[in-house]
This record gives sequence, C-alpha cells and structure tokens, in this order.
Amino acid sequence: MKYGFLIFIIFLLLSLNKTFSISNKGKKNIQIIHADFIQNNENQNFVLTGDIHLKYDKYHLFCDKVIYDKKNHKFYGYGNVRLASGKNKIISQNIVGNFFDFKLSGKVVLYQEKTKLTADTINFNLKKKLLQAINNVVLFFDKVQLITNMLEYNLISNQIFYKKNSILHYGNYTICSKEGFFYINKKKIELKHEIKLIGKNYTVYTNTLVYLFKQDQIHFHDPAIIVQNTNFDNFIYTKKALFSFRKKTFLFKNYVSIHYNGKIVRGEYLFFDQNKKCGFMRNIFLENTKQKYFFISSGYGKFDLHSGFLILKQDPKIIKTSENNSVFIYSNILKINLKKNDTYSIQAFSIKSFFLNRTENIQGTCNFFHYESSNGDMKFDGNPILWFHNQKITGKTIYIQNDEENDSIIKNIKIVKNASYIEKINSEEFNQIEGDIITGFFNKENSLEKVIIQGNINSIFFLYPLNKEKKIINKSSCEILSIYLDKSKKIRKIYCEKKARSELIPIDQKTPKKFLYLSKFDWKEKDKPKNNQKFLIHKEIEKYKEESLLEKKTIENMVKNK
Repeated sequence: MKYGFLIFIIFLLLSLNKTFSISNKGKKNIQIIHADFIQNNENQNFVLTGDIHLKYDKYHLFCDKVIYDKKNHKFYGYGNVRLASGKNKIISQNIVGNFFDFKLSGKVVLYQEKTKLTADTINFNLKKKLLQAINNVVLFFDKVQLITNMLEYNLISNQIFYKKNSILHYGNYTICSKEGFFYINKKKIELKHEIKLIGKNYTVYTNTLVYLFKQDQIHFHDPAIIVQNTNFDNFIYTKKALFSFRKKTFLFKNYVSIHYNGKIVRGEYLFFDQNKKCGFMRNIFLENTKQKYFFISSGYGKFDLHSGFLILKQDPKIIKTSENNSVFIYSNILKINLKKNDTYSIQAFSIKSFFLNRTENIQGTCNFFHYESSNGDMKFDGNPILWFHNQKITGKTIYIQNDEENDSIIKNIKIVKNASYIEKINSEEFNQIEGDIITGFFNKENSLEKVIIQGNINSIFFLYPLNKEKKIINKSSCEILSIYLDKSKKIRKIYCEKKARSELIPIDQKTPKKFLYLSKFDWKEKDKPKNNQKFLIHKEIEKYKEESLLEKKTIENMVKNK
C-alpha cells in the first residue's frame, strides 16, 4: 500500500509536468519544485496550494495557490506571488498567464539591481522580454524617482519608456514631462515634450532634456526658459544649455538672454559658476528697457555677483536712444557696478570716440567715462574733447547733467579746469575762449542756447564791419563771460563782467599769425570722430530687434500652456 501511494504521487507529478509543458518543440517544461497539495477541481483543472515553487528555465515562481487551466493553457497564481531570476524579482498578489506572457496585479513591486518599480499592474512578455507597468507607477532608479501612469521596460536593451504624463524627482528637483526614455546601461535619461524642471529658486521649461548619471549633468538641446520662481518677468532664455549639478556650473551655448528687472543681457555663450557666483560671457548685448540703455560688446565679458561687477572687453560700446537725445560711446573696457535699489554705475576706459545729443550732434574722445543711473549724470575725464557743428570744447573734466524729470533732455554741460571753446569761421579764423569753467545750457529741444565762462577768461572774437575789406578782432579778458546763441548757432550777444578789459585790433593779410590765436589754441579736425560708426551701431540694433522678436514668439509658444 505504501509503495502504491508513492507510485500514484510520482505518476501525478509526471502528468502535471506533462500538462504544464509547452507543446512547441525546443521549449523547456515548467517544473513543480514544491507544493503542499495538488488536486483536480470540478472543472478538471489542476490546483496547487501551499508554499508553491514552480520553475521554468532560470525563472522561479512562488505563491500560495495556483490554478492551471488546461483548456486555455493558463495558470492563475494568488497570494504572496514572487517571480525571481537570480537577484531580480517581482512581488505581487496575483499572477495570470503563462511563462511567456503573464500579468501581475495587486501591489506589484519589481526589483532589478538598483532599479525598483511599483505599479497596480505589470504585463510581462517573457518571449519578447518586454514589461508594461500600468497605473500608479513609481520607478526608483539610482537617485531618481519617477511617477507616471504607464511605463514600458525592454529587458533586452535595458531601456525604459513612457508616453503619458510623469513626475520625476531628483534631489531637490522635480521634473514633469510627457514622454521619457531611461537607458539603464548608459545611465542616461531622455525626456521630451512640455518639460518643466522645478528647483528651489527657479523653474525650467523646455521640450528636450538629457540627464547623464555618471557626470551628474543635464543637457538641454532645445530652447529652454529658466524662470525665477514663477516670476515670468525675470528669466533666462537659451537655445542650448548644460547644467552640472556636481560642479554647480551652468553653460549656455549658441544664444542666451537674461531678463531681470527690466534689464536684458544677450550673448552667444555664457558660463556661470554657482559656488563662486561669477562667470564669463561672449558677444554681449545688454539692454535696460526702462531707460532705453544698451551696452554692446563684440568681444567678451566677465561678471562677479559677489562684488556686483560686470566687465566688458574687446571694443565694447554704449548706446542710449531717445526721441531728443542719444549716446554712443566706443571704448576698450567697460565696467558696470550693480548696486542696491536697482541702481548701477558705468565706467568706460580709453574712449575711442563718443557721440551725444541727436540735435547738436556732439562728438568727442576722452580717456575715462563715468555714469550714475541714480541721477543720469555723465562725466568725461582725461583730456576730453567735444566737437559739435564747427565748434570744439576741451578741458580737464567734462560733466553732462540731464534733466531730473526726463533724462533724455540735457540740462547743461560743464567743463572744468583749463576749459577752452573754439568756433571755426574758416580755415584761418577762429573765435576762441579760455577760462576756468565753461557751462553750456540747453533748451527742451536739446539745442545749445547759452554759454557762461567763469574765471581767468581770455577771448578772441572776429568782427566783420559793413566794409568787408577790413576785419577786426576783439581781444578781451574778464571774470565772467556770457554768450547767447541764435537758432542757427551763431553768436547774437556777448556780455563781459568783472574786471573786463577789451581791445579792438584791425587785421589784414600782413598781421602776424600769433595775434590771431590764444596761447593754448589747438584745432586738429582730423581727430574728429567719424559719424559712420553710428550707422554700424544702428545695424547691430536692428539685428538685435529681429532676434528679440523671434525669441519673444518662441517664449510665448513655450509658456502659453504653463
């Protein structure tokens, strides 16, 4: 009896193995390693219960109960389901199918090396090595956590793909996207479509993102917008970018624009070190939209946020445009100091040329330029020279003060120490004034209408009586000299005050030249800057405006659904 029961059990196991076997030639059979109870139910299906262990090839299935449907060649597993292969395993409450194509459900958890995947349901095609996770999907991969509703996992290529909305967590960052690829072997993530990267202080919007785990870097291959928190007035726009989280550096390639409190900085390349709060930028175009100021550099610039300095080199230019006034300054170095309360100062060194006042068309050169945004005043130092119309002004320092209510209107120009005013009449004759201080006053149309000279004044004026054959020069000296100009810029009145002394000297062709000029007279018209430089600047501004419009349209399309 004892041997008969043993033979019956062996026969039953052999029969069950035969029933579980795959009919296709060359396929391996499912082996029953252990089960507490084996029986046929009322539908003549095999039922295994209690501590079940099945094996197919290198795969092991553990569960509490298995029902095998002989007609449909499917098995149904229930309770503490565990499918394992080496160190890889899947845990769930239910499993249905066969070892080529099955479905797991009920708190499904997959473990594969450093990858953990949870979902409500996982469909597994063993033949194609494809896995599909559905509903409440959470993937833990390296330092990344991904939450989505549907995910596909190709075990052959070791690649994960999802098409529905997802939320990805990495450290202090959250990334939302429509589509994504995880390359496990390459340790790389590619995200696509309506991407939103949320950090502590900023949010990034883009359509393509690549994250490299080994380098701890994020690459943006499409245009991206980096917004300060949710303030769309302060943001960075770039066509390509690279973020290194490990080194805390940012690299913006091809084209980048920084919009901050009404100021826009554009360039073709920007490197920023977050730890040192400093960086480097190439081909800079800086605009202050509130005050219509532009700063241009065809070379490069360095900036330090600790000290608040931005230094531009290689032919930087300053442009200010308005209806009545304009400023063009060409120099070798520009230094911008960003201060509190949104104010700043500008220093330019080795001024090659500058152009001021659209009405008077003032041109000049100097060694040093200084501007304060708080009051709009400008200072030209180091042998400054001003040219306008047929006039020339020089001195040790020249100050230009703008109207307090409207900085596009020049209030006055003041020349201090060794001040000189020269007006050209012809190639041989010049009206000349020398003194300690010269102040020019402008009307609301930015037209010079009055000049006051103070201190140690010497002057020469050419007078033309009705008899044009004779000429007279008026040589005078005084402490205060006032000159009033008409609309055609000709002198209509002259007043001398305090210690005034004057003499009229007839002159002719035999008059020695030294009588016609003051001791410090200097007129070199060849040194006068050329106006064509302004037209080149206008071309750069037009190009900038075209790029600005294209950028604006791109940004509007990217953020319209945010």
